[in-house]
Amino acid sequence: MRKNRLLSIALVLMMTGIMAFAFAGCGESEEPVQETTQTTEETTTVSLLEDPEFDINVILTNAGLQEALDATGADYSINKTSGTVCEVAINTGSEELDGVAGTFMAFSPDSSEYEAFPDYRICGEKDGVVYVLLSPTDVRYDANDPQQQEDYGKISEVLNAFVIE
Repeated sequence: MRKNRLLSIALVLMMTGIMAFAFAGCGESEEPVQETTQTTEETTTVSLLEDPEFDINVILTNAGLQEALDATGADYSINKTSGTVCEVAINTGSEELDGVAGTFMAFSPDSSEYEAFPDYRICGEKDGVVYVLLSPTDVRYDANDPQQQEDYGKISEVLNAFVIE
């Protein structure tokens, strides 16, 4: 019994020592602790795609797409579907046929996602963005309407020749 009591006292003393050692640095010190701050340089945006103000429609307009399409005389529209996707279509007046002649998409230079599309053409690379034109793989206008055929042909010709520098 005495052995157990000695063992208990030894354990209590050992625990007290451990606790005293652990809490030794927790009290207030006489010298104030100096706070250190680290300044970092503000990083610049690597790609326009990371810029919340990025708007592919503005980029295409500034590159002259709207001007080139206007010159065709075709009835068309440019529809931004997201910050990095923009569709160019002739106006068909039909819900079933959307008239899309091409879709511009923007990708980061290290991406190759566009290679999964069956018919694409790289239109250029600028400011850390790769611009790709995806051509439709099916007829998206009324093939029996001569005006739609003509408009679609003109718009497609401009899109396939369009380059972003």
